[in-house]
Amino acid sequence: MKIVALLIFTLVSIINIYAQDKWKLVKNKNEIKVYVSEISGSNYYAFKAVMTVKSTEAEIIEVLRNVSNYPEWFAFTASAKLIQQTTNEQIFFMETDYPWPFSNECMNYNMRFVKEQGKNQKITITETDKKVDCKYSLKKASGYILLEPDKGNTRISYYFHSEPSQNIPSWLINPRIHEMPYQTFISLKEQLNI
Repeated sequence: MKIVALLIFTLVSIINIYAQDKWKLVKNKNEIKVYVSEISGSNYYAFKAVMTVKSTEAEIIEVLRNVSNYPEWFAFTASAKLIQQTTNEQIFFMETDYPWPFSNECMNYNMRFVKEQGKNQKITITETDKKVDCKYSLKKASGYILLEPDKGNTRISYYFHSEPSQNIPSWLINPRIHEMPYQTFISLKEQLNI
């Protein structure tokens, strides 16, 4: 019985170590950490950014629900427009600014505000099947924002993965993908007045 327990413990430890090694820290500045990871079946990296702020969950959600202000603080956002909003969900259009010689790409997103068991608030971000009115629509996009209480503050984790529909080489995007969440978090702090 002890051997079985030891084997299970060892296996769980190996899985946890492997899972932790999946993410590579690429930026650690201004109390913001940004990680990147390869994604199975994709040439484009996912990112995960983490910071702790002296704001409440309600204050952060208020900023997230104000879609028309996204171009002011959400990095590389050319335009954004609210389509539909309820208490726990919103659908919005967002146009991502791509550098020359590429065109901007857009997508309609569904953002759901879900209170997890305990005290965490998870905001899922998924693509919708609603047709978008732009030349290029992202091939795929999904992620989440997790808000967790942290000693009177709020810890924000932002995960996202997307793929462009244009033939943009991954070697052009992957080395700079961390700048998007980093600049977004810097601007989010300003929106929250901290």
